[in-house]
Parts: sequence; C-alpha cells; structure tokens
Amino acid sequence: MDITNGDVAATQQHHDATKRSDHDDSSSNQNQSIHDDDVSVSSIIALSELDPPPSRSEILRDKWLESLSGKIHFWVGVTVMALIIIDGAFFFFLLVGAQNMCTPRTNCNPRNWWYNFSIQFLNVLFTYLATVSLPWRLSNTAHLFNGSRSSDAGLDLYGRPTEKIWYHISQSRRRIIVFFLILNSLTQYANQATRIIYYSFELQNVFPGTLWTNLFFMLSMMCAAVAGVLQIHAEMGLRKVHPEKFPPTLFETLGEYLTKVRNIRRRTREEGGDEEEPTRDGDVEEDRRKLERGRSFFVRNIHSFFSNVEPSLGLWGL
Repeated sequence: MDITNGDVAATQQHHDATKRSDHDDSSSNQNQSIHDDDVSVSSIIALSELDPPPSRSEILRDKWLESLSGKIHFWVGVTVMALIIIDGAFFFFLLVGAQNMCTPRTNCNPRNWWYNFSIQFLNVLFTYLATVSLPWRLSNTAHLFNGSRSSDAGLDLYGRPTEKIWYHISQSRRRIIVFFLILNSLTQYANQATRIIYYSFELQNVFPGTLWTNLFFMLSMMCAAVAGVLQIHAEMGLRKVHPEKFPPTLFETLGEYLTKVRNIRRRTREEGGDEEEPTRDGDVEEDRRKLERGRSFFVRNIHSFFSNVEPSLGLWGL
C-alpha cells in the first residue's frame, strides 16, 4: 500500500468533510440570523405610528403583560410545573394504594391525611397557574372576539406583523384554544372553592363533596388538555411547514447539537486510533472551534425559541 497516496487521500477527505461542516455551520448561523430578525419584526411599526393610537386599556394591558415576562416569573412557573409533577405522582401512588404507611392501603391514616394534603396542594398549584396566565388569556380573548385591532394570522395584539408563532395560528383555532383556556381558569376557581368547602378527607370523600370536588377537577383538566393538544398540534404544524421562519424546539436544537458533538468525538477517536496518521494539532484546534460554534448556535437558538414562544408560554403561566 502506498502510504503517501493514502495520506493525501485521507487529507483530502478531511478537508472535504471540514468544508461540508463549515457549510452546515454557516447555514445554521444564517437560519439563526433569520430567526433573530423575525423576532423583532413587529418592532418595525412603532406604537406611536399606530392608527388609532394605543388606548389607555391597551397601555395598561401591556404593562400587565410586561410584569409577567421577567426571568423570576418564568422560573417560578417552571418550579410550579415541577412541583405539579412531583405532587401529582405522590397523589397517584396514594390513590392506588402504593404506600407502606398503613393498612388497608386505600383507606387508613396517615395515608388519608397525606392524600388530602397532596390533592389540596395540587389544586393550589393549578390555581396559581390559572391566575398568572389569566392576563394573557383575557388579552387574547378580547383581541380575538371583540378587538378593534385585526387578529388575522401573523398579526400581534396591535395588528402589527409579528413572527411570534402563537399569532400565526389561524384565527379560528386561536379562538377555540382561548375559549377552553378561559373555561380552564373558571372551572379551576370552582374546583378550588370546592376544596375550601370540603377541606378534609372525610368531607371530600362523601356526597356531596365527592361529586363537586371530582366534577370540577375533571372539567378543569379536560379543558386544559383540549387547549394544550390544539395549541401544540398547531404550532408543530407551523414549524413543519415553515422551518425557516420559526426557531426549532428545544428538543430539536439539543438533538442537533449532541449529534454534532458525537460526530466530532467519533472522528477524533477514529483518527486517534490510526497509528499511521496521528491526530494533527490543526485537526484538534478545528474540532475545538466547531464545538464552540455549536455551543454558540445552541445558546442562540434557545434564546430565539423562548423569545418566539413568549405568548404561547404566557397562556400557561410561564
């Protein structure tokens, strides 16, 4: 075997692969630039240029929504979601009797006390989300059903062009979604009221407590489920049809980044194991630059994603 020719071929393949990778990175950065430009497209039309100008109620609405858009509010919402998952799992295990505290497993103390505590705490968390999301839900309801501004697809609350994905869902679909979200808030408040009236395990476990607590709990969950499925399905469809317009989801961004990392590390291991062609310092430096570009792209895409879905998350208290 001609080692010199083999080295030349291997080097040429490496350069070709580097060019392809650089092209991919360039394309990714170009797409990211498009997304960044899209996020701020609604700012092209200033509020002072609107006709009619913003009303007092609209200015008050903006301040209300702005107060719910900070990082602290977001992380509180994430914490509440995590607590819902943890407490929901705890409640389920107690419901089916998967506990070793006492017997009989589905009706004994202290199991009954913890069962009541878990459902009460769960309802407080749901009520919090129903309350902090209400400004977004009411704002979209007013805009879609009785607003003076156009609510056509692609227009924000002021009727300005925007690339926020929520506003690109069809007007009829958004109306259905916010209708069920408002029902979710109302039934959750009713559910919370029943949990205050029938506050103990004994009261909520006999008629009429068992009827009212379970009825409004199920209605609230059903309304949230319908709205969530409709919204997720619509936004996924938009991303599939217009991938150049809307940033990829967190899972897609993470998957792309991890794929790049795995490919670079696999190539490094393969070249490092070839005794005839040791890994070059230039190759190591090039791999390091690619990883840095990949991390930078990952961070930018996450920022772009959260900026693009701000109204979508606001509808759920995040």
